[in-house]
Amino acid sequence: MIRNRYLLPGILFVLALVSVACTQQRQPCLTPKTASLIIGAIHFKTDTSTVPVDTVLPHATFYPVSSQQNFVTVYPPQASFTVSLSPDTGYCQWLFETDSLKHTPDTVSFYYQRNAKFLSNACRFTYFYSIDSIHTTHLIIDSLRILNNSVTNNVNTKHLQIYIHRSF
Repeated sequence: MIRNRYLLPGILFVLALVSVACTQQRQPCLTPKTASLIIGAIHFKTDTSTVPVDTVLPHATFYPVSSQQNFVTVYPPQASFTVSLSPDTGYCQWLFETDSLKHTPDTVSFYYQRNAKFLSNACRFTYFYSIDSIHTTHLIIDSLRILNNSVTNNVNTKHLQIYIHRSF
């Protein structure tokens, strides 16, 4: 009689242990999922523009023209920063200003190809980008140079160099 009383709870306990032991744990996504455009800023030190130097940008801000993206304030001041590209279209615009009180912002337009990329089962899909061209007004920005047109989740690759007029 005692054996029968403990048999059913014992079997249920063993089944519960087997169920817990066989359940697969989801692996966390350990790779960066977002592909961000990494931008560096260079000031011209002379009028001849022959001695560019990396510089920090006091009060620099990138504002998206569309409301789908968040604005990026480069704070604390640093020589490079990241902005995101829109996965919905092959085009996006940002306003760039170095000091919101003194200067009119430049408009920076990015044109690119989107490529869906499978990262892993844990990370799923993300978009990588290939920059076709970048256009800007030239109020604060002297020129732009694409260093690497392949925008992936590699956080060590600088993609774009902004050259700022000497007077800013």
